[in-house]
Amino acid sequence: MPAKRNQSTSNLKPIAADRFEWDSEVPGLALRHRRDRKPAWYIQIWVDGRNVRRSIGPAASLTTDQARDMARTLIAELTGQAAHAPLVPETPTATIAEFASRFLEHGTPNWKPATLKSHRSLLARAILPQFGFRDVASINAQEVASWFSRSWASQGSRNRALAVLSGMMRHAEILGLRPPGSNPCQGLRRRKNRFQIHQLSREDYGRLGEALKRIEDTEPVVVALIRFLAFTGCRKSEARLLRWDMLDANRAALPDSKTGPRAIWLGKVALTLLSEQPLLCEFVFSIKDKPVSPARISKVWATISEDIGLPKLRLHDLRHGFASVAISSGEALRTVSGLLGHSELQTTAGYAKYAEAPVQQAAERVALHLEQTLAGPASEALPEPPALVAEFLAQRLSVSDFATERGVSLSTLRQKVGAYNRVRRTAQSGLEEN
Repeated sequence: MPAKRNQSTSNLKPIAADRFEWDSEVPGLALRHRRDRKPAWYIQIWVDGRNVRRSIGPAASLTTDQARDMARTLIAELTGQAAHAPLVPETPTATIAEFASRFLEHGTPNWKPATLKSHRSLLARAILPQFGFRDVASINAQEVASWFSRSWASQGSRNRALAVLSGMMRHAEILGLRPPGSNPCQGLRRRKNRFQIHQLSREDYGRLGEALKRIEDTEPVVVALIRFLAFTGCRKSEARLLRWDMLDANRAALPDSKTGPRAIWLGKVALTLLSEQPLLCEFVFSIKDKPVSPARISKVWATISEDIGLPKLRLHDLRHGFASVAISSGEALRTVSGLLGHSELQTTAGYAKYAEAPVQQAAERVALHLEQTLAGPASEALPEPPALVAEFLAQRLSVSDFATERGVSLSTLRQKVGAYNRVRRTAQSGLEEN
């Protein structure tokens, strides 16, 4: 490839053979030509003894210089040579295409790999073709609104592209490339998706419990994982990749999640379920020394959702169901947010920190309710607890603290509470809905 190839590649057409046209300035960068597809920029390098190939973007959207800048950033990231760039603009002005590489470079240390990949793709497909050669400071709200309103992609893709462009504009303000408070995306309402979350009813949970029992012998690991999702409200990836060394008393300490490090609080029901899992490898829910695959989970869940008459029900709806039960049971919104591992409350400003005791107690109450609901309809009425047990259940102190405060024997209190729980489980009755 000639070293001075700076012209736009928007007029390149698909060719009949698959081949790579390697760049002479950036080792590993190539323009890939494939059958029935338009040319696209790729990098291909050796990292830790293996060949790694990554797509940068379509040739129609990027000039050679733009592709080289993005390739250098990506190669530095993959090889571990990326350095923190100073947050100081190199020039008082910059085009969107020039600024894009700096935006990605500055954000790389803080983004997850999937986020970085999505940002790079949206820049190449949606943002650079429209604004690439415009000066960062010249983009105005009317132009952004016009771009966003056109049907150039699905609504979800447009929403994500708008978020990336808005992030770029905020970062440009920090670097002094735009006046403070001049984000042209500010105030542009994102259109809502048509997708609606299915709210699980008591009857839905009952049918789900019966469906899980029917396949428990053939798919024990997937059934256990699904029950764990229902009892804890955690994400599928968090449960699937849960390791034994993450378990710590009544919680699972995750070193990383969608929102960073967090804890999954475990009630007695979830702890019992975990204790029943065989120790085959480092992962709790495993098949043949590996975590159960997403494909297998999806296949089993598709069968279950069809079986209970809810073919559009998502596995993630169990997480929403956990939150709904918690809120309807009277748990504070901040406590529920802590249970789910959210770092931000949509109904309040800023961030919240959560006390461990009420979060753990709430996790146990919600999981117990869902266990009883999944067990199916009750065969007899729930008995009234003895006065001392009723008083204990109506507050949030631990058994030992309550016994000390009331001046009663700890062993006696434990026996009374245990006896009442056994009677209640025998009755197979769920908690009353609020």
